[in-house]
Amino acid sequence: MGLFKKGKEQEVAGMIIDLLNKVHECIEQTQKTMIDYLKGEIEEAKSCALKTDHLETETDHIRRMIVDALYRGAFLPIFRVEIHNFVEKMDLIADNAEICCDFFLGQRPEVPEELKGRFLKIIDDTLPMSRCLKEATEDFFTKREHEFIRKRVTEIGISESVIDDDEWKLTRDIFTSDLSLAEKMHLKRCLEKLTSISDQIEDTSDWLDVLLISTKV
Repeated sequence: MGLFKKGKEQEVAGMIIDLLNKVHECIEQTQKTMIDYLKGEIEEAKSCALKTDHLETETDHIRRMIVDALYRGAFLPIFRVEIHNFVEKMDLIADNAEICCDFFLGQRPEVPEELKGRFLKIIDDTLPMSRCLKEATEDFFTKREHEFIRKRVTEIGISESVIDDDEWKLTRDIFTSDLSLAEKMHLKRCLEKLTSISDQIEDTSDWLDVLLISTKV
C-alpha cells in the first residue's frame, strides 16, 4: 500500500473514486432517459438528459483537479501516465453517456415498438458493468486485492461480449426489416451511441488492469 500512503496520493485516490461515482450516476440517468424516451415521455426524458449533462460537467471538473494534482507531483513519475490515461478513459464514459442522451433527444429517432425492449436491454446490461468498474477501482485504491479486481475486470469483459452479440443481432434485424434505408441507418447510429458506453467501460477496465500490473511487486 506504499503507493497511496502520502497525502497527495490519498487525495487523488479520493478524487478518482468521486469521479467514478459521478460517472456511474451519468449512466443511471442515461438509463432513465432511455426509459422515458421510449415510453414517449419526452419532457421527463429531457429532464433526465439535463441531469446527465450536469453530471458530465462535474466529471470534467474533477478530472481537471486530478490532472492538476498529478502535475503538482502526486505519485511517482512512472505511475502518472497510467493514472492520467485511466482518468481520461473514465471521463470518456460520462462523455459517451451525455452524447447518447443528446442524440436521442436531439434527433428523436422512431424506434419500432418491437425493438424498444432490446434497446433498453443494452443500457440495462451496461449499468452492472459500471458497477463492476466502480467496485474494482475502489478496491484498487483502498485494499488492492488483486484477485477481486481481476475478477471484476473479467466480468466486465464477459458483459461487453454479451452486449456486442445483442448489438450484432439487433443490427441484423434492423437491416432485414421493412423499414426504409434512412430509418435503418438512423437506428444503427442510435445503437452505436448506446453501445459506445459499454465499449468505453471495457476500455477503461483494461487500463485498470494496466495500473494493477504497474503496481504489482
